[in-house]
Formats: sequence, C-alpha cells, structure tokens
Amino acid sequence: MSLSFTLTSIFEILLVVAVFWGIFHEDKLIAFEKRLIAVIKRRRLRVVKSAPARVYDNSMYLYNSDN
Repeated sequence: MSLSFTLTSIFEILLVVAVFWGIFHEDKLIAFEKRLIAVIKRRRLRVVKSAPARVYDNSMYLYNSDN
C-alpha cells in the first residue's frame, strides 16, 4: 500500500462524509457558502493602499480664451 493510495482513500472517505453532512445540515452549508462568497467579494473590492487626497485649484478650470 503506497502513500498516495492511502492519501487518496482518506480524501475519498472525507469527501463522502462531507456530502452526507451537507445533506443533513443543508441550512448550515448554505450559510457557510454565503459567508464564503461575501469574504471573497470583500477581498476583491478591498482598497490595497490609500491614495493621497487630490487638491484641486482654480487654475485647472481656467481656459485660455481671448475675450
């Protein structure tokens, strides 16, 4: 019995147990999925580093016009 076969068997047993748990605790599974999706969305929309505040002065709004 090799290590990869043992790990594969353990993973398959855990997967079957997780499926049965999901069938009997569907409401908890749905709540977990919603929390996971919310965390992923928050992480994608998170501001990585703050940008300095822009300072606007009136010179940028003045146009060169010969009136």
